[in-house]
Amino acid sequence: MSLTPNEAASALRDIESTGRRSGQAFGYRLSAPHLIIWGLVWVVGYAGTDVTPQLANVLWPAVVILGTIASLVTGTWLAGAHKAGRKGEGWRYGLLVVVFWAFLIGTYALMHPGPREQGAFVPLAVAAIYAGLGLWIGLRFVLLGAAIAALTLFGFFEIQQHFALWMAAVGGGGLILAGLWLRTA
Repeated sequence: MSLTPNEAASALRDIESTGRRSGQAFGYRLSAPHLIIWGLVWVVGYAGTDVTPQLANVLWPAVVILGTIASLVTGTWLAGAHKAGRKGEGWRYGLLVVVFWAFLIGTYALMHPGPREQGAFVPLAVAAIYAGLGLWIGLRFVLLGAAIAALTLFGFFEIQQHFALWMAAVGGGGLILAGLWLRTA
């Protein structure tokens, strides 16, 4: 049995489409644990800030350091377990974290935002990163970024008294739910 040129072209398009969807789903599953980790960081950080605002300057660095360590350990484990990723690119992810923190520190140094503004700015920056990554990785990241941005802005403007608690619930909880959602991709 021989294939016509149109049948062969159609089969190649199907194979390419299947490969793209498979790679996208694999990327989602690799991202899921990190979203869950950072969702937990947000829950603890924001909820702790709401309950004991005087400890926020101690609490946040502690949970961010723990989240970073957990992400590094998880990323190393996943890379070894799945043999995923290109060799020698781990430094780029580390450098991306450094660039992001330098951006945040520089922005805070220039603008001197108050606690509520700081509490909204980081999630908005994270939302922009997720939405931007979604242009390459897949629609679920675009939706995640849009949801984080919309919920952050709503909470900032509409929930004055317990904005940090709002961010713990919808920001942290949302990241955890998104991580669970991406695991099923």
